[in-house]
Amino acid sequence: MTSARMPRLHEAQQLARLRALRVQRARERIAPAQAAVDQAARAVRERQQKIDHFRSRLAESREAVVTSLAPALPRWSAVTGAHLERLVDQLERNEYGLTQDERALEAAQEQLQQARSELTRALAREDAVQGLAREVKRARLLERDQRAERELDDQGRANRGAR
Repeated sequence: MTSARMPRLHEAQQLARLRALRVQRARERIAPAQAAVDQAARAVRERQQKIDHFRSRLAESREAVVTSLAPALPRWSAVTGAHLERLVDQLERNEYGLTQDERALEAAQEQLQQARSELTRALAREDAVQGLAREVKRARLLERDQRAERELDDQGRANRGAR
């Protein structure tokens, strides 16, 4: 870039500060997104534990029907049947809830990935702007040095011409 097309130093510095703020904002979006992923993952684990619990209770109840409850089954068959149906219903509800929790986890992970991508883009833009600011500063310093040299050369010629 030629110095005529470069932004002024304070403009480049302001742009760099703006980009730094955008990076900060992008970083701030990651924490809640990560918290949402953690919460959704915890919900999936808890739901899976509930499913495991209901599966084991259902297996125990079915085992009891054919072993320890078998002698009393004619008397308690309606209660035992209702209990088994309730366990099956709770298991099915929790399995359905697990699919919902897994979808919520996937959505939260997608949001986190988007926030991370946004941070990566913001960091790349900030780096580019900081490079531009450094380039502008170098160009301005070089221009100032060249102007000073020309002035010294002009003063030297003027001094030689006056002799």
